[in-house]
Amino acid sequence: MAAEGCAQVCVDTGRVRYRLMNDYSADWPFWHGGLCADGDPALPDDLAADARAWAAQFNDFFSYEHGWPDQAIASAHEAEGVRLFHEVSRALPEHTVELQYWERAVHSDD
Repeated sequence: MAAEGCAQVCVDTGRVRYRLMNDYSADWPFWHGGLCADGDPALPDDLAADARAWAAQFNDFFSYEHGWPDQAIASAHEAEGVRLFHEVSRALPEHTVELQYWERAVHSDD
């Protein structure tokens, strides 16, 4: 039987399935059976700092009512998410990492 919470692993493989995903007020954008504790998964310091900065940008600029303030910020944020996904996947070869990017709405003056 697998353990509860973020450290839960698949019994047959020992792999953890982490989801890289922003959510409102989440400073650490990793999920597994809920929001992971800060520092789980363990990443190199520079990559962890990049993940925190990515989450902070989401919290600072994405409006639940209107989305991103403009397309340039939206595109740059998504590109950084894809880059982080690849870097985190390389840093955690023993686990599965998924990018769940849902925040594509952009504010329109229409």
